[in-house]
Amino acid sequence: MSSQSYLIVGAGCFGASTARALKETYPGADVLLIDPAPFPDPMAAAHDFNKIVRAEYDDLMYMTLALEAKEAWSGADSVLAPFFHQTGALWSITKARTQGLEDNYKKLLGRIPLDVLSFDETRARFPVLESCRFEGGAEQCILSPEAGWAEAASALRAVLQDAVEKGVRYEVATVSKLNFDQDYTCTGVSTTDHRSFSAQHVLLCSGAYTPWLLAESAPEKLDLHAGDRMLAAAVLMCLFEVPPSETGLDKFSNAPVMVHPFGDFPAECIPPGNGSPHSAKCTHEFPYTRKVYHNSTKQDISVPPLSQLERISWTRGLPDALKANSAAVRDVFFGDSLQGMTPESHRLCWDLSTPDEDWTISPHPASSNLYIAAGGSFHAFKFLPIIGKYVVQMMHGQLSEEHTRRWAWDRNINPIVTHYTPRGDLRDVPGYHD
Repeated sequence: MSSQSYLIVGAGCFGASTARALKETYPGADVLLIDPAPFPDPMAAAHDFNKIVRAEYDDLMYMTLALEAKEAWSGADSVLAPFFHQTGALWSITKARTQGLEDNYKKLLGRIPLDVLSFDETRARFPVLESCRFEGGAEQCILSPEAGWAEAASALRAVLQDAVEKGVRYEVATVSKLNFDQDYTCTGVSTTDHRSFSAQHVLLCSGAYTPWLLAESAPEKLDLHAGDRMLAAAVLMCLFEVPPSETGLDKFSNAPVMVHPFGDFPAECIPPGNGSPHSAKCTHEFPYTRKVYHNSTKQDISVPPLSQLERISWTRGLPDALKANSAAVRDVFFGDSLQGMTPESHRLCWDLSTPDEDWTISPHPASSNLYIAAGGSFHAFKFLPIIGKYVVQMMHGQLSEEHTRRWAWDRNINPIVTHYTPRGDLRDVPGYHD
């Protein structure tokens, strides 16, 4: 494979991990990574202050992968290990789901690395949660002491730097369309600054932009389009400044990552730490689409605001209706426990959601030499150390039968409904504008 050429569109989690894995597997290969910004791109879902790293999955396949990734974060990957902080992670949860996680751990590890806590025990153990309402159907909490969080932007930068040092070429450009020959074999890409790049293998790791890019590239070829396979969506994040005091920062002294996926404001919170020592990040787990009419294909496609960085990066310019949701998330978690916890900035974090929350890691059946690695569905970042290995396997026909079936472009999709299922549109939010 040393003479093969690869062009990767997008330097987020999937693209960065795959670029590095390609050079590790095939050192002589020509690997070109194209992204609109110098790395790490602030528009990438993986570009963030921090992201949760955990192995708690109801799905045995993803728990297996998450345990592999967790081993890398914990030291096996020397590039990424410095960015992982093992604070533990706490979930409010049902008893039935707790049992499922325990069964999965028994199968895979022969042990159960979880502590089950009542709500009163949780409040007593973690003073920051002494006023938490735990509303909406949760029955108890579980604590995973081996979980934690990673410095996301720094980790992504480190992987990309490692890839470049291994020989990956990084090109700053915005891809406007894919290029095809007369048989719709993908030959490369064109960019907005009127350049063209070609390769034997073209891999789209373009995240939330993927459906729009496919439609723009060949409006007439319907079987190339994403259809209902994937949907761009954004969740609202807020950085809260926590004052240094007994009723502020001191409350977070032993706090884990906190996840409460119930009620009107399902949410997660990562406590202050390295990189943001006075800031807690809260995420409202309510994904919004942004549907735009695509003239050439006469369909609505959800897409981030392509030319408005302030609608993607950290900002103070989001409408009050969204900011109110962040304040509600804070109040659900902390109530009167914390004093002076004030919003610092907000961000709409975009990802590509699939109806079954399985990723799409697959050759595109409508175009030879074109591959897709996307559909992170808001749970891909933790796999940054390893996901590229599986994308490389896919591109060379080496994926396991289960991974091939679960991640196929044309798989049989059984939609599920979770707190990360898109269920609102930004155009319906009072005060939102592009």
